[in-house]
Amino acid sequence: MSTDRVSSGVEELIRRLREQGVAEGQSRAEELFEQARRRAEQRLTEARREADEILQAAREEAARTRAAGEDAVRLAVRDAVLRLKSELVEQFSDRVHRLVARELQDEDFLQRLILEIGRRVAPPGDQDVQILLPHDVIGLEQLRRTPEDVREGTLSQFAVTVTGQLLREGIRIGTRDDDAPGIRIRLEGDDIEIDLTDMAITDLLLRHLIPRFRAMMEGIIQ
Repeated sequence: MSTDRVSSGVEELIRRLREQGVAEGQSRAEELFEQARRRAEQRLTEARREADEILQAAREEAARTRAAGEDAVRLAVRDAVLRLKSELVEQFSDRVHRLVARELQDEDFLQRLILEIGRRVAPPGDQDVQILLPHDVIGLEQLRRTPEDVREGTLSQFAVTVTGQLLREGIRIGTRDDDAPGIRIRLEGDDIEIDLTDMAITDLLLRHLIPRFRAMMEGIIQ
């Protein structure tokens, strides 16, 4: 075998090995690239899924926050309306009480009231009926002792004037320990007392007026 043939065989072998190595390298590189591409696609898919999950969670949280905010606003409005209605009822009740108290402090009205009670009340049997006036209106015993202190046209003068007439009808006028406007009627034998003071009359009126006032508010304040 000649030297040239040996040299040519070696070169061919080297060439084949080189080509085979290059081919294997390219194949390996392509395989690695494909693996890297698949991993990249997988990560991209996972990232997109995670992004979608985060976005959905954010949307759900935003919806919950919005719903909670709307509920809070509705509750705040409801509470404000309830407070307003309560305050209006309180103001209405106070207004009624002040009107009743003012009327019961009017001496002309009380005089007419006493005369009307004297006309309508008939003492049963031998029982005593007392019309009790506020303590600060008159002091009957003192007025009887010093009638000159009674000013003309006052409730005190009126009480002294009608006392004799009412006594003949079985009715006495007296005073109470309190100064609440209005009167009380006491049937002593049966220990019965009819309360016609400002608070009692106001309570009676409000039992009928407040339901109507609330119904009126419901038509105005929803």
